Amino acid sequence: MATQICPKCKKNAFTWYIDDEMSSITIWNCGTCDYQTYEDDRDEVHCKKCNENTKTFLKNEDEEFWWCSVCNTVSEIKKYYIE
Repeated sequence: MATQICPKCKKNAFTWYIDDEMSSITIWNCGTCDYQTYEDDRDEVHCKKCNENTKTFLKNEDEEFWWCSVCNTVSEIKKYYIE
């Protein structure tokens, strides 16, 4: 499996696997910084920077944002803060 650039640590160690129970959910993990996030495959949109349909919505318990797996663009980050 090819690795991607991690949106958190920027290392080429971001890999994915499909959730067995929910086939539309992809789980992304970074082998360097242990960052984990989830992608719903139904949330792919067109990336204006690279002109591909590879921009996906990634989400975990701390944040959510749009990420393109081709040009590694991260945009519209929303952080969750627990008080």
